[in-house]
Amino acid sequence: MSGGDTELFSTVLRAQTKSFYVDLKENNRGRYLKVAEKGKYRAKSSVVVPASGVPQFLTLMRFYLDEAEAGRIAQPQDLIVESKIFSFNAGSNDRGQFLRVFERGGGFPTGGSSLMIPNGLNNTYLRMFAECLEKIAAQLGDEAFDFSQNMPSVMPILASSSPDVVNLECKETGPVLSVGSKHFFFESRSNTRGPFMRIKEVSGGMKNLLVVPMNAITQFQEAINLAAAQQPQQENGPGAANAAS
Repeated sequence: MSGGDTELFSTVLRAQTKSFYVDLKENNRGRYLKVAEKGKYRAKSSVVVPASGVPQFLTLMRFYLDEAEAGRIAQPQDLIVESKIFSFNAGSNDRGQFLRVFERGGGFPTGGSSLMIPNGLNNTYLRMFAECLEKIAAQLGDEAFDFSQNMPSVMPILASSSPDVVNLECKETGPVLSVGSKHFFFESRSNTRGPFMRIKEVSGGMKNLLVVPMNAITQFQEAINLAAAQQPQQENGPGAANAAS
């Protein structure tokens, strides 16, 4: 337990050669869930989920468990919690099927990179994770789902990995615009030089940051409209596909 953080719930889950340390903690920013993975074949890694995202995190875990039990490989999904993105991907390797959860972005508090959760025989380990998250959600009380009811059959999604889907959500930190696997975070901030708009782009392992002074926002919007009205110029070369993905 780090200084200033209070431990509310803690357990260790064993899956094949891995140990997952699951902790619900609280500090002056609020409650959060930290899951740290330590295994024989991977360096120690962790993800940190703000308490407000635990119910949706559990919903996705249940979704991937249900798909695995039906014999299907679920499509990738992104979960946006505050200024963080959690990308869920189901896959397989020589040790069997697994669910990978990759954390991107930053925020509250900063976490690690990814988890690789093996499905296990008859999806034992995925089920073990889901049941553990149910206990934690119950510990959170009003911040979690009512588990006396069935889990929703349709997820409250979130952000799709389909390149055709455009979604705009209002988060506590500001609007989030998702375009396929790209996510744009808009935040109003201020420093000694005055107020400004910070626009952060997160796509895969890439992050870009744009800062626009508030006194230029009107002209910035006008410039975007003017550029959008122009005839698009065709790009060629190896970087052209990445620019639109």
